[in-house]
Amino acid sequence: YLPFVPPNNKPPTTTMAMITSISKGRLRRLCQFILLLTSLLALYTCPHSKVEESFNLQAAHDLFYHGLGPAWRSFAIGAEGGESPSCSAEIDSCSATDNDSPYDHMKFPGVVPRTFTGVFILSSIAKTTSWIIPKQIFNLPSHPMIVQFLIRLELLLFSWMAHVQLSKSLEGYFGRHVQSSSKLTQKAATIPTVISNYYLMITASQFHIPFYSSRLLPNTFALLLVTHAYAEWFNNNPRRTAIYLVFTTAIFRCDVLLLLFTIGLTMLIRRELSIVQAIGTGVLTGVFSLLLSVPIDSIMWGRPIWPEFEVWWFNTVDNKSSEWGTMPFHWYVSKALPKGMLLTALLVPLAFVRLPESVSSSCARSNFETGQKPKQSGMFDLCLLPFFTPVCGFILLYSFLPHKEIRFIFPALPMFNVCAAYGMSKLHQVAFPISIGQETPIKLNSKTNRKQILLWIARGIYICGIGSVACTMLGSMIFVRLSKENYPGGVALERLRRHLETSITMQPSSPLPQSLLIENKERQVSEWENVHVHIDVAAAMTGVSLFGQRHASHRYLNAEIKVHEGPFRITKSGYEEENSSKDSSMVFTHLLTEQQQVEGYHMIESIPGHPRLDTRNFRIETQDAIYILERD
Repeated sequence: YLPFVPPNNKPPTTTMAMITSISKGRLRRLCQFILLLTSLLALYTCPHSKVEESFNLQAAHDLFYHGLGPAWRSFAIGAEGGESPSCSAEIDSCSATDNDSPYDHMKFPGVVPRTFTGVFILSSIAKTTSWIIPKQIFNLPSHPMIVQFLIRLELLLFSWMAHVQLSKSLEGYFGRHVQSSSKLTQKAATIPTVISNYYLMITASQFHIPFYSSRLLPNTFALLLVTHAYAEWFNNNPRRTAIYLVFTTAIFRCDVLLLLFTIGLTMLIRRELSIVQAIGTGVLTGVFSLLLSVPIDSIMWGRPIWPEFEVWWFNTVDNKSSEWGTMPFHWYVSKALPKGMLLTALLVPLAFVRLPESVSSSCARSNFETGQKPKQSGMFDLCLLPFFTPVCGFILLYSFLPHKEIRFIFPALPMFNVCAAYGMSKLHQVAFPISIGQETPIKLNSKTNRKQILLWIARGIYICGIGSVACTMLGSMIFVRLSKENYPGGVALERLRRHLETSITMQPSSPLPQSLLIENKERQVSEWENVHVHIDVAAAMTGVSLFGQRHASHRYLNAEIKVHEGPFRITKSGYEEENSSKDSSMVFTHLLTEQQQVEGYHMIESIPGHPRLDTRNFRIETQDAIYILERD
């Protein structure tokens, strides 16, 4: 299977090769920067997290501030019935967790257990960074929101490098086939670079990959590794591809097993791997993955555990995922993929037809002075079919699971983007065709009006392709702006902290100076012996994190009245019965709740949420979602 390559008889000159190489490098770096920029914009715009990523985010907090020590001691003495270790004295404020154990997952375990492997790596990097930076210059642990940003930034950079690696692999893959097909002009030799750059641009224009590249979801870790697997596949390294897929399946997402099956079957059919090689690679990688992850997970969970096996059992054998909603069989194709790709989905079919090449050949005929006709190709282009078919099989198999979410098919998006990039590169070749023996595109001064019309139509279609990418990026920016309003719980905690800093003075252990007492009376500042905040389920699921809790409790007095840093407690409710708050609301000084009115409390502020786009007036509409209440 070979991609379309314009014919040529003239080799490139050294000067032209040098100039083209410089321009190619600059354009490549620009496309890489745009992908990085869109990811950073999403990270900056939406710094909070929702319930889907709460496990890994809370685990990153616990591993950064508490490490493995408490879990190891608890695991070691668990058989003897010893007490769980409490928070380390060197860590300021253990109020972020309201349990004997310093770990959030011991009180809020979630529906199924998840691995700590990914966040252990990220938190270790952040911890190392805090050790490298002298505390006299900057004390990183005392700035929890910066720690959270740093950990998410690490994941973002790892994800970005994976897509850059895939783009380079595409350039190498198409470059090998282009060079083996015929002698090229320098202009035609840039086709692989064009495909690589379009992949980066199309990926950057979409919403989900840049937005979720910094989200601590198991799906994000899986997408990162699957992208590397695709890169190795295009580099003609099938064993490394299998290693990445097995590793991802065993540690991060058991559903990647479906992709492993379809890609593995394709490799066996194409004889890229033998059955013995496939079995050996799978067994060795699987054993290594378990040896790497099971000890860490068993220590953190306090029992021997392989998390992804329990997830697989929950979803497949017990089929309990349906309790969280079901979708029709065709939902991934009819809803998820169009939403994930937007208008760039229209470019995918162009990767499998040779219509652009036919148009280009038709335009090029007028440039032949001989009677020889260009060689015609078949109607279909099968260059990417061996790569695209198993990804479609993955989506097909996943469609049988009733519970569906778009993040479940994140591993398919890079391959769809590869096809879209190849389709866009064909429009590029049609709009700027190369004639035989020339280094410049075909001019529009053809001898016949028909050829001029075809070229103008081709360039018009190319502009439509560029427009689809631009419109997709515009739509993605709107999605990012909408997503900003999806975290009212996190915003409410920030506003509460601001309220405490500017309007509330804690009751000091020693009498205040008379001047401060007079100032407090004039400002009508409330005084509390302590602050006890209750966070209900709605607030906890929409942006409240342990980093935010630590940030809120770290310093609540303004810079003018630094008298006393008293106790600051935060109690969270969960959907589990044992985590529902059984205390009277009057024991709390402040509430973050979805209830607008609670007896004995007055409202400080309401935080909007539940955004939707009003297309008629082109504005974002919200409604009050979380209320900050203070005891009378």
